Amino acid sequence: MNKRRGLIFAGLCALVALAGSCTRSDVSVPSPTGPSTLAVTFDLAATANVIMAGDLPPTTTIKATVRKNGIGVPNLPVYFTILSGPGEFLDYTDRVTVTTDSTGVASVVFVGPTKSEISRDMTTAIQGQMQTGTPDFIFKTIEIRILRGAD
Repeated sequence: MNKRRGLIFAGLCALVALAGSCTRSDVSVPSPTGPSTLAVTFDLAATANVIMAGDLPPTTTIKATVRKNGIGVPNLPVYFTILSGPGEFLDYTDRVTVTTDSTGVASVVFVGPTKSEISRDMTTAIQGQMQTGTPDFIFKTIEIRILRGAD
């Protein structure tokens, strides 16, 4: 009799466990045409990544583009920092904050050295970093090559 009760008890436990797994209905199938996640992209580019140092300081524009699902993100702070090399931004600093416009673009002007300020060709590394509300850092680095003009 004890063996029979044990088998009945084990059978009831298995039935309860299986019954709970068969009634689940909150699983949804993602759409094959829609995004499975939200995507944020951050691009950094210079209109001229090679500039010639002459009697006047050369300039180039650095642009950061922030998009969420392909659409520009407006009013987002982007931090531009000169990591290494000669030059400065238009406001005479090595770090500047620019807010993205309505198309998601933030731009800053980089001012390179004159040929009397450098003795050879040089490279300046500039980092662009967008502000995020997460613990993740989203940034890119671009290099500007500065060629020393002839004397």
